[in-house]
Amino acid sequence: MKRWIMVAWALTLALAAVGIAGKERLLARGDTVYLRLAPVDPRSLMQGDYMALNFAIGAAIGAARQPERQRRDGVAVIRLDANREASFVRLHGDEPLASGERLLRFQTVEARWGGTQVQVSTDAYFFQEGQGGRFEKARYGEFRVDGSGQALLVGLRGEGMEAL
Repeated sequence: MKRWIMVAWALTLALAAVGIAGKERLLARGDTVYLRLAPVDPRSLMQGDYMALNFAIGAAIGAARQPERQRRDGVAVIRLDANREASFVRLHGDEPLASGERLLRFQTVEARWGGTQVQVSTDAYFFQEGQGGRFEKARYGEFRVDGSGQALLVGLRGEGMEAL
């Protein structure tokens, strides 16, 4: 019995280490991509410690999806402008990408206020207590994105892409 407990414990630690290593690799090697924030719920700032996030690109992705073929997860094709801000091009099938196109993975989730929404990476940004005023100026999410479109939120940026 002890042997199985040790094996299960070792497998759990190994799985966690692989997940952490993947995120660290994405942070180190992923491309920087900025997604414009859609209006956020100001009440979440008042609750402290976090900010509810919604990205404008989610509305474009949601409008392009066919309701009869909706899956929970999907991949969008994006294009970056000179400031590295992403714009939606189309939903990705298996077609090759054109020059300047990149992938961005998304999920369709239950929205905080009812219905569903397209979510990229996360729907919340957690920060230190008392820092809500600093993050009220956020206009962009800063992500690291790998070649498969996996995105990791690393920070929030202001209107001029300045770090907050």
